[in-house]
Amino acid sequence: MGLRSMFGCNYEAVALYRISLGVMLLFELVTRFNYLHAFYSDEGTLPLRLLRPKIDIVYKIVCVHCYSGSMIYMQLLLSIQVLLAAMLIVGYRTKVASIASWFLYLSLTLRNTWLNFILDRYFHYLLFYSMFLPLDGMWAIDSKVNSKNKSSTDTFVTPATIALKLLVAWLYWDAGYGKYSDPLGGWTL
Repeated sequence: MGLRSMFGCNYEAVALYRISLGVMLLFELVTRFNYLHAFYSDEGTLPLRLLRPKIDIVYKIVCVHCYSGSMIYMQLLLSIQVLLAAMLIVGYRTKVASIASWFLYLSLTLRNTWLNFILDRYFHYLLFYSMFLPLDGMWAIDSKVNSKNKSSTDTFVTPATIALKLLVAWLYWDAGYGKYSDPLGGWTL
């Protein structure tokens, strides 16, 4: 029971993870609506005419937020992202929602990398690992449709659960090291 309980998850825990991630993502994306004009449009601090000459072809393909700098286009993409976050919260088409959320969040952060900070990186990790978890196992619209006779206390171990548990340790180490190595010494003892 030791390693199984340490590296495994049950369906209730994964459901809480999905809902919490969806709520945090929703708040993050709704907040970004306030900054679309200033930081993501062609009228803001980094118009595409300045960004495009500095990026390679892969960047141009992956970053769908670089396809256009118009406000309507940015609002449309962010609205799609908000809808995907809501889909995660309620558990509807969770595999599609997690993959699309990860890709669009990556694209959003690539559009203006000057705005990225450590929480964006953590969102990338959490959304990436969510693609491999059974997010529709419990408390989801999809779990009603695809009921597979799962018990909420059944512990399962997959490479994704192991990676997610190790990610928690990595996040603490990463944040702690960042504070410890602060060049201004604000966090050191």
